[in-house]
Amino acid sequence: MHLRDPSAAEHLLALLDCLEIEYQALLAEDLDRLQPALARKAQLLEQLAPLLSRSGGKAAAPLAPAWVRALRRAHDLTRRNAIVLAPRLRANHARLSFLQSCLGDPGLYGANGMTLAARFASAPGCSA
Repeated sequence: MHLRDPSAAEHLLALLDCLEIEYQALLAEDLDRLQPALARKAQLLEQLAPLLSRSGGKAAAPLAPAWVRALRRAHDLTRRNAIVLAPRLRANHARLSFLQSCLGDPGLYGANGMTLAARFASAPGCSA
């Protein structure tokens, strides 16, 4: 498959569709729609990657304007989805850090010089 192959364009359009489905699923917190979309997105990216590989810092072939626009759109959609996902990742990281501190994992030191475990040792539910 190469950039002039119609199936390459179909793959890119399918990727754009997957990114839209991913966005809607993220907003709705719908894992039943999100998981297949992520799997399909990974498959499409794997198929498209060799077409867009770089050699010596230069594009293997000049891209047609339609490809540039579609790739820019894919970039923008991916960035939008990452923005939607970022607060959830931060919240999950905070929860994980708290749980690790409850298990005695010293973790990182805070601004006051205390570890997370020391700061949360007196928190409800952390005592063994």
